[in-house]
Amino acid sequence: MSSFSFRQRGTTALAALLAVALSACTDTATRARADSLSVALASASAERDSLQGLMQGTSADKDRALAQVVEASKFADEVDAELRKVRGLSSKVGVTKSDESGKTEAAAAQKDILDRLTQMRQRLAARQRQVTALLDTMKTMRADSSAAATLLADLNARLATRDKEIATFQEEIRALRTQNAQLTVEKAVLTDTVKAMDVRENKVFYIVGSRRQLIADKLVTEEGGSRGLLIVKLGKTLVPARTLDESRFTRADRREVLTIPLPRSDRPYRIVSRHDVGLIEAAKKEKDGAFRGENIRITDPVKFWASSRYLIIVEK
Repeated sequence: MSSFSFRQRGTTALAALLAVALSACTDTATRARADSLSVALASASAERDSLQGLMQGTSADKDRALAQVVEASKFADEVDAELRKVRGLSSKVGVTKSDESGKTEAAAAQKDILDRLTQMRQRLAARQRQVTALLDTMKTMRADSSAAATLLADLNARLATRDKEIATFQEEIRALRTQNAQLTVEKAVLTDTVKAMDVRENKVFYIVGSRRQLIADKLVTEEGGSRGLLIVKLGKTLVPARTLDESRFTRADRREVLTIPLPRSDRPYRIVSRHDVGLIEAAKKEKDGAFRGENIRITDPVKFWASSRYLIIVEK
């Protein structure tokens, strides 16, 4: 498989992981919105409690005002009783001109009536002032009570609306949590898939051995050449076998293994597989493509392993 195809699959998998991460962000934004609504609900509830306390206080003031009205009514009854008494004294005022004792008694009755009327007028004036003030207070309380009732009704409507919104968002959060749980599982599967793809695409195999060993392990075969003296073929070329047993190779990650050791630094080696010898460095290279040294170093892993994942090096 080409490196381009691997990069394409890797890009697709990473895009899927990014989509998962973006979906998780939605859960965080929605929770913040629900928390904000909860704070608003708590604040509105406190405001409602305060208004209810105000209404209760207003109700107590109204009760006190009513008590004062009752007291004023009793006072009016007392005034009526006093007036009836005064009217009863009026019979003592009329006397004949010749009755001196009658004149004295009439004068005393007149004075008594005037004194009582004066006292009643003073008390009436005081009560009138109290009633006037009470009427003003009642008017203010009625206005305040009406305004408070309106505010309380509006507040209750707002609280009901907020409660519905919070319930809706709670359902959305539950749905998001379910989705996030599913996305977490899918993300784990995608992550494992990407890792497996990454490992598989970068997995390579190499082997360094003698001609006889490689042929015995059925990793290479001989092709071409001509028979000399009816015994052996001359000029035969080693090529990789059609079927390769991975257990015979050393497994490696092409991103990590850049140096491959050679068993003997005094012997020449050459690459049997299709890998480009120009993409390696060795202590000594020969014109026919052979090389010597303690190891070889791969200079461009991507290009070097693009031709095959199986590197076969034979000792000449």
